[in-house]
Amino acid sequence: MKSRRALSTVVGAVFAIIALTSTVTYVSYSMGILDNYNQSVLAKNQQLSDVNKEMFQVSSITVPNNKLNITVTNIGNIPINFTKIWIQNTTATDWVRSYTTAGSFVTAGGTLKNIGQNIPVYINSANSYNVKLVTSRGNTQQFTVNSIISTKLNIQLYAFPSTVLSGFKSQIVLVVTNNSTGTLANLTPAVSVSPTTGTPTCTLGVASPSKVDTLLPGGTAVLSWPVTVSGSNNDVCTATVQLPNGQTLQIPMTVTVVSLSSTTYSQSSGVVTLDYTSFRWTKNGQWNSDWQFNNGYVAFSMTLTNNNQTAGNYKLWLSQNTMLCLYLVPPTNNNVATTFYAVKSVNANFPDGSTGLTSYSPDYFQGIPNQGGSSTVYFGATGKGNHTPVFLGAGTYMGFLVVYGKFTVNSGDNTGGNYAQTLPFIAVISN
Repeated sequence: MKSRRALSTVVGAVFAIIALTSTVTYVSYSMGILDNYNQSVLAKNQQLSDVNKEMFQVSSITVPNNKLNITVTNIGNIPINFTKIWIQNTTATDWVRSYTTAGSFVTAGGTLKNIGQNIPVYINSANSYNVKLVTSRGNTQQFTVNSIISTKLNIQLYAFPSTVLSGFKSQIVLVVTNNSTGTLANLTPAVSVSPTTGTPTCTLGVASPSKVDTLLPGGTAVLSWPVTVSGSNNDVCTATVQLPNGQTLQIPMTVTVVSLSSTTYSQSSGVVTLDYTSFRWTKNGQWNSDWQFNNGYVAFSMTLTNNNQTAGNYKLWLSQNTMLCLYLVPPTNNNVATTFYAVKSVNANFPDGSTGLTSYSPDYFQGIPNQGGSSTVYFGATGKGNHTPVFLGAGTYMGFLVVYGKFTVNSGDNTGGNYAQTLPFIAVISN
C-alpha cells in the first residue's frame, strides 16, 4: 500500500510540473504578442504624428523652356520625400498623368528646386493645368497653373508724376492682382512709350522687375519702368502696357516747361535768382571765394539775376533796404541776426573798419535789367544808406538774402510795381 501511495504522489507531482510549464509558456507567448501589438501601435501613432507634422508650401512655379520648375519649402520640422506628381490638363483635351519623382528629398527647413524638370511633360502656355504633389507619407498639395492668356486680371497703371518737367523722369507703375483661383507663371508685360501730342521725346528705361515668375491666387505684383520725357509745354507722351491675355492700359505724361516770367516763375521760385558760385568775401581788399575766415570787419559780394520777362527797358531797381542776414548756428539766446546792408562798392581800404564802403543815396541805387539781366551787389554796411562796416564775431553762420526793389524804366519813376523776395543763403563758417 505504501508503494502505491508513493507512486501516486510522484505521478501527481509530474503532472503539476507539466501544468506549470505549460502555463509559463502560454504566458510568455501572450506577452510576445502583446509586445508586438504595442510596438505596432506605437509605430502607427508615430507615423500618424509624422503625417501631421509634415508641412510644406509651394514657393515658386516657373515654366522655363515649357517645362515645369516647381520650388517647395519644407516649413515643418521633419524631412519630406516627394514620391509622385499628378498633372491634369484642364483644357478641351483633358488628360491626367502621374509621374514618380525619385530623389525629391528635402530636409526640415530646406528648399527643394527643379521639381518637374525631369518628367516628360511639356507645358503649353495656352493651356491651364492642375498639379498635385504627393509625399511618401501621403500628404498632398494641389495648385493650378493657369494660362494668363485665358485669365482676366485686375490691373492698374499709374505715372508718378503724370506732369513732368522737360528732361526729367516719370515712373510708370503697373499693379497686377491675380483674381483667379490658380497660380500664374511667367507674367511678362509688353511696354512701349510714344508721343501722342506734339513732338516730345519719350525714352523708356529698364523695367524693375522685368517679369513675375509666380503670382499666387490673391497675390499682387508691382512692376515699374522709368520714362524720360523732353519737349515743349503741354506735349504728351503715352505709355502702353499690354499683357499676353490682351488686356491693355495706357497712361499719359504731360510735359511742362518752367517759364521765367514775372507771372509764372515767381509763383514757385521768385523773379530774382542768386548765383551762389559768385559769392565772395573780403577783409583786406582781396576777394576770396572760400567759406572760412577770421572774425573781424568783413564785406560780401554776389551776383543777382532779374528773370522778369516784361519788355520795354524795365529794370529791377534795388532799394537800400536790400540786406544779407546771418544767424549763428546753433542760435544764441537772443538769436539776433547780424545784418549787412547793400552798398555801392567795397575798395582796398576796407580793413581798418572805418573806410572802404561807399553808400547809396538816394534810394533805388542799382538797376538790374529785365529779361535775364545780371549785376554784382555788395553788402557790408551796418544800416541802410550808410558806409559803416559790420564786425562779424567768431562762429558758424547761415541765413538768407532779402531783396527789396521796384520794376520801372528809371530809378526815379513813381510808376511800376514794388517787389520783395527772400533767398536762402549757404552757411558761412568763421573762426
